[in-house]
Amino acid sequence: MSIFIPNSETKLYGLLGKTLSHSISPSLHNNGFRDLGINAIYLMLETKDQGLEEYIDSLKNLGFDGWNVTIPHKESIIPYLNGFSSLARAAGAVNTVLNRKGRLTGYNTDVIGFQRQIEESGVKAKNKRAVVIGAGGAARAVIAAMVQLDLADITIINRTVENAEELAKLFREENAKQNFDFCSLDEQEYAEPLKAADLVVDTTPVGMYSNNIENIVINPDYLHEDQLVIDLVYNPLKTEILKEAEKRGAQIGNGLPTLIYQAEASFKLWTQEMPPKKKWYQIAEAAVEKIESKKNNSDE
Repeated sequence: MSIFIPNSETKLYGLLGKTLSHSISPSLHNNGFRDLGINAIYLMLETKDQGLEEYIDSLKNLGFDGWNVTIPHKESIIPYLNGFSSLARAAGAVNTVLNRKGRLTGYNTDVIGFQRQIEESGVKAKNKRAVVIGAGGAARAVIAAMVQLDLADITIINRTVENAEELAKLFREENAKQNFDFCSLDEQEYAEPLKAADLVVDTTPVGMYSNNIENIVINPDYLHEDQLVIDLVYNPLKTEILKEAEKRGAQIGNGLPTLIYQAEASFKLWTQEMPPKKKWYQIAEAAVEKIESKKNNSDE
């Protein structure tokens, strides 16, 4: 395999976030560039303690053509952008930026990715009830996708209940067809909505290797066989909440399909080319399995 050497014509892309060691996005995008003969490279852009505005100015000065955005910047990046797609505006969060001669436009391909995952799951989402765990940028994208899918009832569960209330109010004001409710992580509050839900989505990073994998945000005893349970975490492929849901007969899904579909949409936005999706799945699964193997070896 030949080694890629950037030159003065190389287009620059990347992933902007605070902790990126778990990400497999560079493997996907760089493979897509190589397969399609595109002179471009995708880099890790860890903000650490640097101010976000300063970092964005640096990306513009360096000539980055675009970048993805992840935790914790999907909402905080908004004031530094010049325009937004309709889906980014609906979600109130941005995960993809396109730089056109210094004008930054924000998009939300997470909405597209999650919507496609639900559509391909075989579950008929229209008029169904959902519970969304978490109230951050990922939750905003999931809820925006649920609105597109015509779910009837959406309850947001969050540790900081004020954030859940604010998010429910935001979507309620813009979408009269759906019922939006909220509650805290107090079991007495979330038990009934969770049992009644057809779709349960954990948008928190609790299941990631960078957090405590043993934690489960909710009591899994309320999960059951009539539900589809999705954890947006894809590393590991089967988090603790998914294991518990599977034990109870629920259909389960990790965040890998959403990752692939949102990455595909970002790639096309930047390059006007479609990446090799089937190969991307193979790359993603291999990358996660490699990380899992390292984790298991370190625990021995």
